[in-house]
Amino acid sequence: MAEPNDPAPLWGVSAEFETADGLVAALDALRDQKLGRLDAYSPVPIPEAAQALRLPRQPIHPYALAGALLGGAAMFGMCAYATVWSYRFNIGGRPQFSWPAFIVPSFSFAMLTGTLSVVLALLILNRLPRLNHPAFNIPDFGRATSDRFFVAVEAQDASFDPGQVERVLAGLALRPHRISRVSR
Repeated sequence: MAEPNDPAPLWGVSAEFETADGLVAALDALRDQKLGRLDAYSPVPIPEAAQALRLPRQPIHPYALAGALLGGAAMFGMCAYATVWSYRFNIGGRPQFSWPAFIVPSFSFAMLTGTLSVVLALLILNRLPRLNHPAFNIPDFGRATSDRFFVAVEAQDASFDPGQVERVLAGLALRPHRISRVSR
């Protein structure tokens, strides 16, 4: 825990809650005061927290569709190029452009590229991989994956007042288990 006279730069203030209701109540109280950038860490999805943070819904299916269509078209084009222009081999009088033979490999490759584009989109949209984050300095933050709920108010500029954030968190009806100042 970083003290006010600690030389380490302050990242923000965090609060640890035992219930999801406490987390949502803290987000509601902090959001309207505009004290800094809010974030929540939870072991389970909490739709109310996403609403309180006003997170935009970003559907992933356009990325999957674009990846699948581009991959399928690329494989179909590669098959057509290989059999029509690059490696002409006429067997039994069949037509040069026999497109039904290209359906299965094109579909398989479309599924592969659609899946890979979803994985890539999720990594980029979630700003991953990020091997170190200042939130890892929150005391007992490892419990965010099992049984605790954390709210963090990030200091965005020099006018950030950690005391004001601590007063708002301490005044909640569902009191936090712990309030900590977190260094970078």
